[in-house]
Amino acid sequence: MKHRTVGKAIALSTLALLLLAPTSKCLAEQPSGKPIFKDHVLYAPAHFGNSYEVMGRYEMQQLIAEAKHWGFNRYADWFDTVDCSDPFAKHGHAHVQLAEALWARKLANFASAQALGLKCDLVITPNHVFIDQCLPGRLAKQGGRVFGQLVCPSVAEGRAMILKNYENMFADMARKGIRLSAICPCPYDYGGCLCDQCQPWIITFAKLCREIHAVCKKYHPDVKMHMIGWWWKVEEHEKFADWVDTNAPGWVERIYMHIPYGTTTVSSVRLPKGCERAAFVHIGYADQATPRDVYGHLGPVIAAVRLPKTVHSLADQHVSSVMAYSEGVFDDVNKSLLAGIGSGQFADADQVLRSYAKRYFLGDSDDSDDAAEWAKWLRQWGIPYQVNTVAAIEQWKSLAPAVMPDNWRLRQWNYKMRMLDLNQQIGTGKTWTPERLALVDRLWKTREQLHSRVWGLGPVRHVLNIRFTSFPWYGEWTRYQAATQESQLGSPASEKE
Repeated sequence: MKHRTVGKAIALSTLALLLLAPTSKCLAEQPSGKPIFKDHVLYAPAHFGNSYEVMGRYEMQQLIAEAKHWGFNRYADWFDTVDCSDPFAKHGHAHVQLAEALWARKLANFASAQALGLKCDLVITPNHVFIDQCLPGRLAKQGGRVFGQLVCPSVAEGRAMILKNYENMFADMARKGIRLSAICPCPYDYGGCLCDQCQPWIITFAKLCREIHAVCKKYHPDVKMHMIGWWWKVEEHEKFADWVDTNAPGWVERIYMHIPYGTTTVSSVRLPKGCERAAFVHIGYADQATPRDVYGHLGPVIAAVRLPKTVHSLADQHVSSVMAYSEGVFDDVNKSLLAGIGSGQFADADQVLRSYAKRYFLGDSDDSDDAAEWAKWLRQWGIPYQVNTVAAIEQWKSLAPAVMPDNWRLRQWNYKMRMLDLNQQIGTGKTWTPERLALVDRLWKTREQLHSRVWGLGPVRHVLNIRFTSFPWYGEWTRYQAATQESQLGSPASEKE
């Protein structure tokens, strides 16, 4: 069994490759004060049991205000209909269902963003419908990257349902005083249909979005069409550009292009004429693509190398705007890095991190030495499995207050440090001693406390669920647990009982 050596076994990392890469000419010692991008969009979907789903109106209002401080000027959300029934249907009872509560919360968050001066964008996945609408005869054909609660838009009843769903949303937002600046459709995750009538899907998607946009303009006359390029293939971009240029020239104002894990640039594939090339930036993972510290599985994340490089790479590509894809408050530092540098307020990661530490850890103190030490301490967690946790704990003792304040931004890093220290003690290997099993229990207890005492989460679902964790021993541990349970169930004593 190997203890505290997991990180050392990793060869040349993504971070090392980033450090070896040529530095962009855009880098400067002093911030320019001039924004690199036109728009910085905070895309904060409240779903999957993440922090945005559980945070109240005033908590989100404060979070959006802080996002504005760092440089965000637009706010986006998505009504993810997974596990939700239609909130606009008449159910004949007075109960408030999950979908109704979630929709009300999204409206409140949009209202908060709008009151703070941020433009509001609604992300949509067109043929992903409510669970009570998934009826035989209208379902989409699924497989591969096509999955979800999907209906086929080539079936008349399915298409009418899709358009009615969005009309209900757009009308309700208008009634509540929310002015949409853009809708941002995404064809996949969740979306798509593999039936013959829907091929090629990207063209069916384009035509459907054209109809949805027309419906939206009835309630939000100035709404623009922005697209999200998540999971698009090169040939789909080509077909989409041809169709738009022929059938709807000038219709799509911008496309937020997908940036694959471990890269910092967008594709140069052809876009419709006049369409802005923007970027969909994943801020929910750290500096490394593999092994991946993502979605809060290991606690909060930081990408103090990857994100500044991404900003300057995108600037070199003349990208117009960025949309930060965020799955919760665990990426709070990354919000400040992307928007802080992209808005021109800060020149580099160290400046952002020192400012972050002063604002949230030191009470706006002018102690530059402590701020610099905090910046250094935070930065190391870009590759969490390589952190010397014994040294990190000692550094924490010298930096943090002896009594932990009621400060979630600070406390979440304490939990991460403790989880990664336990992870190193657990080590790797197939032999599960009582000592190793006890350490795993301590780690799960620490993770549970982070979720309940700091983030306030309930049951987390889908990619946020524990089964997607990257702890290197997790697979062996689950197999051991399954084998132990099977052995106990099959034992004579169990059969006798």
